[in-house]
Amino acid sequence: MKSSPAFKILSAVVLAAVVLYFGVQIYQYFASPFSTTLTYEAVAEDSIPLTGWIVRDEETFHSDAMTLTHALGEGQRVGVGQTMAMAYQSEQALETVTEMETLELQLQQLEFALTSYLDADASLKLDNSITGSILSLRQTLSDGDYAAAGSDISALKAAVLKSSHSYTSVEEVQAEIESVQQRLDRLNASLSGAQSITAPASGTYSAVCDGYESVLTPDFLVSLMPADLRDLSAAENDGNVGKLIYGDTWYYAAAISASLAEDLRAGQTVMLRLAKGLSQDVTARIQAISPEENGQIALVLSCTDYLSQTTQLRHQAAELVLSDYSGLRVPATALRLDENGSTGVYCVVGISARFKPVTVVYRGDGYALVRPEQSAAGTAILRAGDEIIITANKLDNGVVVR
Repeated sequence: MKSSPAFKILSAVVLAAVVLYFGVQIYQYFASPFSTTLTYEAVAEDSIPLTGWIVRDEETFHSDAMTLTHALGEGQRVGVGQTMAMAYQSEQALETVTEMETLELQLQQLEFALTSYLDADASLKLDNSITGSILSLRQTLSDGDYAAAGSDISALKAAVLKSSHSYTSVEEVQAEIESVQQRLDRLNASLSGAQSITAPASGTYSAVCDGYESVLTPDFLVSLMPADLRDLSAAENDGNVGKLIYGDTWYYAAAISASLAEDLRAGQTVMLRLAKGLSQDVTARIQAISPEENGQIALVLSCTDYLSQTTQLRHQAAELVLSDYSGLRVPATALRLDENGSTGVYCVVGISARFKPVTVVYRGDGYALVRPEQSAAGTAILRAGDEIIITANKLDNGVVVR
């Protein structure tokens, strides 16, 4: 059956309309591209990457004993004459000390068992303690703080041991406590020839010596130049088994490009962020900036916070945070000027574009942080979650975009 001329004409008109519609859409896409994104709260920083050395006022102590046990924890404060370690002349003493440590943990377990009979909530508290120790250990390992991790492992081990045994009566627990205490007393009495190593002055204790204690000193920082930080080598560890750190101040020294240090001044307060070993930023003071040498300067920072948490740190990557900014993050291409020359962004409100003025507080790579400003009408204020227009050839306040 042949189509009528009218049907053919109608089909041609419909086809032409479809082609025209898609042609217009394609033209508008290439001639006036339109895309949007959402604003959100963000922060940014001006920072300088560093690689440097931690410097402290330290004194090492050594021992020729065959067995040495430390009486203090890493980073613990110590007073004048306080025992830091015990030295023994026989290898058998180490076995005795190890057995005594095991018995002391067992004694903690027994004391908890006795408490659990008297306190109905003791088991619940212990379960919470185990959970807390596991979470703390995970965090300290993630931060690279191995000194704190050692303490967390000890606490977790003790908590697990406390919950690993049950007794049938209070009398049974008390009898076992007495037996363990007697064994501890006998072992303690058998340790002969012990030498107590005491602190000659008050300070912060560390069981780790790396050989830089006599190299990286506060005196080393006087008139420091970039060349002084190259090819540093540690001194020989001549029987050193621990050290004392004096005072509350520690230093961070690094060589950096002179161009990066143009805005730095001695006495300026900055934030120092260590790459590992310390999970929080520390407030530091720029102690000294050396003259330029081959395009570099030596930078010395001083800090009085978290000394006990940095006792095992020496060569460290870090960031020097000069300032931080916060605001609404928008793509740099979204920033426009209205007819009055005000900076702002166009947002989709309903089906039309509305101009919302802003003040740029920070410019990053392809983006900006902005602070919303009130429009002349008092209503067009940019907020987090607003849909802003990134690309469009021509925009005016109130123009239909959808």
